Amino acid sequence: MKGCWFIPSYLVLFFLFLAYNSSALSQSPCPHDQSHALIQFVNSFSIDCSSYNSRCNVSGDRTFSWKKGTNCCLWDGVKCDTETGNVVGLDLSCSCLAGSFPSNSTLFLLRHLRQLNLAWNDFNSSLMESKFGELTSLTHLNISGAGFEGKIPLEISHLSKLLSLDLSDNYGLVFEEHVFGNVVGNLTQLRHLLLSEVNMSLVEPTSFLNMSSYITTLILEDNELHGKFPEDVFRFPYLEEFRVSRNDLELKLPQTSWNAPLRSLQVPSSSLQELPDSIGNLTSLEILDFSDNNLRGPIPATLGNLKQLRYLDLSSNNLVGNLPSQVRGPDRNFLSSSLFSLPHLVVLRLNNNKLTGPIDQFDKAAPLEVVDLSNNEIHGPIPASFSQLVNLNHLDLSNNNLSGSFELDKLSKFNKLEVLSFSNNALLSLTSAGNANYSLPNLVELDLSSCNTSEFPNFVRNLPGLTHLYLSYNRIHVLEANMFAKLKRLYFLDLSHNSPLSLSNINNLTLVLPNLTFLYMSSCNITEFSNFLTTQENLDDLDLSNNLIQGRITEQGENWGSNLHKLLILDLSGNLLTALEGYPWKNIVALKLSSNRLEGPLLVPPPSMSAFSISKNRLYGEIPSAICNFGCSEYDVVLDLSNNNFSGEIPECLGSTFFTYLDLQMNNFHGNIPSFCVKENQLRTLNLNNNDFAGSVPKSLANCEYLEVLNLGNNKINDTFPHWLRNLPQLQVLVLRSNQFHGPITHPYNQSHFATLRILDLSHNEFSGFLPTTYFKSFQGMMSLDYFEQKYMGDRFNYYDDYMVLTVKGVDTELQKILTIFTAIDMSSNKFQGTIPEMIGKLASLQVLNFSHNHLTGHIPSSLGNVSALESLDLSCNKLIGEIPSELTDLLFLEVLNLSENRLVGLIPQGKQFNTFLNDSYRGNTGLCGFPVSKGCGQSEHPVAGFYEQEADSAFRLDWRPVIMGYGCGVVFGFSAGYIMMTIRKPKWLVGMVQRAGNKVLGRFKKYR
Repeated sequence: MKGCWFIPSYLVLFFLFLAYNSSALSQSPCPHDQSHALIQFVNSFSIDCSSYNSRCNVSGDRTFSWKKGTNCCLWDGVKCDTETGNVVGLDLSCSCLAGSFPSNSTLFLLRHLRQLNLAWNDFNSSLMESKFGELTSLTHLNISGAGFEGKIPLEISHLSKLLSLDLSDNYGLVFEEHVFGNVVGNLTQLRHLLLSEVNMSLVEPTSFLNMSSYITTLILEDNELHGKFPEDVFRFPYLEEFRVSRNDLELKLPQTSWNAPLRSLQVPSSSLQELPDSIGNLTSLEILDFSDNNLRGPIPATLGNLKQLRYLDLSSNNLVGNLPSQVRGPDRNFLSSSLFSLPHLVVLRLNNNKLTGPIDQFDKAAPLEVVDLSNNEIHGPIPASFSQLVNLNHLDLSNNNLSGSFELDKLSKFNKLEVLSFSNNALLSLTSAGNANYSLPNLVELDLSSCNTSEFPNFVRNLPGLTHLYLSYNRIHVLEANMFAKLKRLYFLDLSHNSPLSLSNINNLTLVLPNLTFLYMSSCNITEFSNFLTTQENLDDLDLSNNLIQGRITEQGENWGSNLHKLLILDLSGNLLTALEGYPWKNIVALKLSSNRLEGPLLVPPPSMSAFSISKNRLYGEIPSAICNFGCSEYDVVLDLSNNNFSGEIPECLGSTFFTYLDLQMNNFHGNIPSFCVKENQLRTLNLNNNDFAGSVPKSLANCEYLEVLNLGNNKINDTFPHWLRNLPQLQVLVLRSNQFHGPITHPYNQSHFATLRILDLSHNEFSGFLPTTYFKSFQGMMSLDYFEQKYMGDRFNYYDDYMVLTVKGVDTELQKILTIFTAIDMSSNKFQGTIPEMIGKLASLQVLNFSHNHLTGHIPSSLGNVSALESLDLSCNKLIGEIPSELTDLLFLEVLNLSENRLVGLIPQGKQFNTFLNDSYRGNTGLCGFPVSKGCGQSEHPVAGFYEQEADSAFRLDWRPVIMGYGCGVVFGFSAGYIMMTIRKPKWLVGMVQRAGNKVLGRFKKYR
């Protein structure tokens, strides 16, 4: 009996074998001509899997099993009709086919094909052949990601039986209007249409109304579609999946009669402005993604009706107020249970909005795995009911105003938790039991930075899987070895800004964290390299900036971590170092020693280094020519020697070195500027500001095709305007201020000049003639910022940040970092004459404009009212005449206005920002009258009477504090420098000063009532 169990299993296998062979025998063989056509088709390509796409689930050559003389119906990817043997299905997706698609391909001989899938091969930018339209039996066609380009042939509209058409991810394919019209008009059975990354810029969005009424899937991503998208498409009766993003479409969701069977509605990175209550009618919705739009107002409470919802992403919008609550009356302002209790919700992302209110308690928890409420204004405690979310693997409550006490011990139930962040909640008190011994075995990332904690959290000791730990900006004073003893997988540790942080208890211990690669301990009052630092032998990136480390760095010396053989990046800036006598780190790639007390001549860094900053020290002498051997060209090469006492001429060889960022400003260099970019180069920033360079601008700079920033300001350069820089394709910042440039600014050819320029400073020179109108017409970078990502200019690895000095209302203002969306023109203190051209009004993105101290005549152009982003306007000290255009009152961001010392006359315009400007803005124009100057204008002597009553009811709610600060301090950039102001906590004395200044100005307003 022991072997009896084997008999039934054997019989089952036997019968399965018979059944398989019976099926194979009943299958009609593949016709020879079709088998031959298939072989010829695949032989027209090479097999190349080197650039295999991550979307592919199969691997390698799928045609490996294809052998001549065998039944093609048994080949991998081939499907035949069981009765006729004709090939009706061909799936060669992800088959590593590479090469041009032949126009006479034997594929088109397979006239019985119903399903064809060629996705994710590489047909090398081949044209999509019109012969695809001859495969009229097709019901499914998929050529996504196959490398086709060119115009989509009209013949594709002949495939009237198509149920599914996927042309997505062919970046060069173009749909013409008439072709698309025929496709959607003739393919009346179409259910699935996928067109992501197909160029549809020629297609009218209204064409989508002609689609098959059976459409269930419509995918439109990054198609260059523009115009108004028809609202009725959202109402198609069978539409289940709709996705559109990264287009320039005007989108509006239906307000009423919206009952489509949608299961997935994804409209990220678009222009939606309203989330209507009607969204609650889509009771079949499982996925809702409206992230990165312009949604405003509250989240509708009807979202609580979406009981099937699994994924909800409303992140990165302007949603305000409070999350919807089932609570009514005055207590409705809660982050509520209507979302946290949805029975199937797994992902909830509401981060990067303006949501307020506390988080409400909830009785029944959703099976949430991801909750991201970061970067809002949520206040109050974390509710106890959060402990019910036992399925969480990602919880981010960072950057809010949470308060109260939260017991970290409650996390002991979260066994699945992988990412946890409470950072930047300064009023939140995190507590734990004195000997917390529970473990979160799956937690890999923990962020408790800026949580106002004074002790190392006990439960962290028992997180063996932790790889990333952020504890910066707290009040932790003591670190002990046993705190990290179990964290053997720790990869990233940030303890910065815990001052003073004592390492005394581990200085004499050897604590090795074998995987620690990134260690940040900036601003911790550290005085030396401790044992804790020098024993982390796998460190790659070490930040010890802004501490109290002192002494002399020598070639040999284990106290400087010379045993850290894998160290690539070291930041010792902002310490008390006095001398650099050697480089003990043998493999260092980036070294920052700026803002120390280093003295003596420059010790040239080793050639293996690619980024070296030693700015703001006391170094002197000439630069050795050996500096030209610095830098490895496979990286961005950064050399920052600025703000020292270097002198002499700079070596000629610098001009032919492979620098990416070269900053020599604020030294005492003299002589001529050497020829840069004389051969292949990657120069992006050249900053020679504030030296004694003379001569002319080297014309070789016209070869610097990657140049983004050229700053030659504050030297003794004697030259005419370097118009030959006009065609540099990347140039964004050009500073020639305070030199001896002279003559007119000519434009020898009527073509696009300086198209990418955003900042132009020609102030304090001797330029003459008329303002360069032709150049203004070419400043595309000041007309639109669509092509610029909002970030800081400088090195992508943060080794170097571009910065500059700009004059606003007579005050030199240092921009420590330059936003890529900041725009300015300063042509002040020259000898320009003539009128201000009307076309200046087309520079709609311009934020700072300064034409002061010239000889300009004529009227102020009314077109300046179109420069909607303008924040500072200085036309003082010219010979301008006429009235101030009333159109300037439309400049809602205008913080600084100076029209003084001209010949302007008439009534000063009133309203909006103009009601904030004081007498200094108009000084020296004796013909002006009305507020705020003392001269009246007859019956209109009190033009601002009743201003306060009007302002109270106005839609333009002016916050007086920043306006008055702008007046009192001389400069405020509401948009461009707001990123600086918003990160600085305002001291009480500054707030008091602003309030006193405000009361003083308000008193002056009352005088004119």
